[in-house]
Amino acid sequence: MLVLLKPTNKRGTKTAYTKFRKALRDDGFVMVAPELYMRVVANRKAIRKHLKRMAEKLPETGTVVALSLTEKQWEKMVYLVGEKSDQELLVGGKSHVIL
Repeated sequence: MLVLLKPTNKRGTKTAYTKFRKALRDDGFVMVAPELYMRVVANRKAIRKHLKRMAEKLPETGTVVALSLTEKQWEKMVYLVGEKSDQELLVGGKSHVIL
């Protein structure tokens, strides 16, 4: 699940987005880029649960977009510049890793 953030320059927006980002991290989301967060979810029921949690903490301005991808769709990502991280090479398409 990906969450894309686009804050505005309105007064109070920075504080609202800081609180929202903290709520995302507390809910298990990881920052991929400054305005992009991701979380692996098991099924559609879990997606609905996390969307509900996000809806409770949404900032009043700007744009917040949630996108759900399957593992197969994620695996088809093409790197135009750069390469996979060590973590992506280790995990690959596996949903569970035994350490």
